Amino acid sequence: MLDFDRTYPHSYEVEELGLGKFPGSGLFNFPVFYIPPPKGRPEHDGLWLKFRAASGKTWLGIFAFGYASPPAFSRVVSSPNRDKAYVISDGSCFLVTPDVPGEWQKVQIHPVLEVRSIPEHRIVVFGDFTHLAAYGASGLVWESPRICWDELKIATVTRDTIEGTGYDAGNLGESRFIVDLTTGRSLLPSPASDDGRPRW
Repeated sequence: MLDFDRTYPHSYEVEELGLGKFPGSGLFNFPVFYIPPPKGRPEHDGLWLKFRAASGKTWLGIFAFGYASPPAFSRVVSSPNRDKAYVISDGSCFLVTPDVPGEWQKVQIHPVLEVRSIPEHRIVVFGDFTHLAAYGASGLVWESPRICWDELKIATVTRDTIEGTGYDAGNLGESRFIVDLTTGRSLLPSPASDDGRPRW
C-alpha cells in the first residue's frame, strides 16, 4: 500500500492503481498523463496514481521511476499548499496540482532519499546523497550547500535545525551535519583537506 504523508491539509483524493483496478477494456474514463512525457517511446514504467481534485476533476498520472536501488522509495506527500501534492516515485519527485491535470514541476533534489514535513516552518525538506532542499507553499525556499560526502541521513528535527549524518571519506567514517531550517545554511564547517582548505 502506498505511503501518504498527510501532515498538511489537502483538497484532493489520491489512490494507487494496482492491476486489480484496471478496467477490463484497458481504457479509462478519465485522462491519462505520463509524467514526465516519455521521449522516443509512447509510455514508461512508473507509479500509477489516480487523483480527484476538489472540483471533481479526475485523472491518472503515471510517474516515471527515478532510481532503481535502495534506499529509494515511493510516497505521496501533502504540501503546505493544500491544492498541491508531492509525488515521489522511486526517487524522482514531482510537484503536481490535482485540479490542473498534467501540470507538474520537478523537485530539484534527485534522487529523493529523505523527506520530512516540518509544519512549524510550513516546509517540506527533501534530501539526496549530499544536499537538502526545502519547499514551501510557493515553491523552493532554500537549498543547502553540500553537507556530506555521501549517504546523507536525517536524524533529528529541532525547532530551528535539521540534523543528521553522512559518510566522511576523509576519515572513512561518519560525519555530522546541522542545517538552519530558516535559511538552509550549514551550521558546521566543511571538512578540510590536508592543506587546510575546505573540501567544498
